[in-house]
Amino acid sequence: MITPRHTPIKSQNDTVKAHMLAGHEIDTWQAYKLYTITCLAQRIYDLKKTGVPILSKMVNRNGKRFCVYWIKAEDRSLPTTDMGADSNDK
Repeated sequence: MITPRHTPIKSQNDTVKAHMLAGHEIDTWQAYKLYTITCLAQRIYDLKKTGVPILSKMVNRNGKRFCVYWIKAEDRSLPTTDMGADSNDK
């Protein structure tokens, strides 16, 4: 029997990476609303440090300026897990 204690928990880095590999863009508000990730910039930094080719652009909407992140279609063949045991995404 699988209980919540035995269910593997996906890291925040893996969650953000999987979101972008599925072809979606992500911004800070989406990261919080969808996954309760409060520091998207750190997750992006961690992923870039491991070699994930993430692109970004600054966007102005409703008087707010923020960054949107994505992975190009040709780079989406990356594995969605295996970030390594020493990733700092707590």
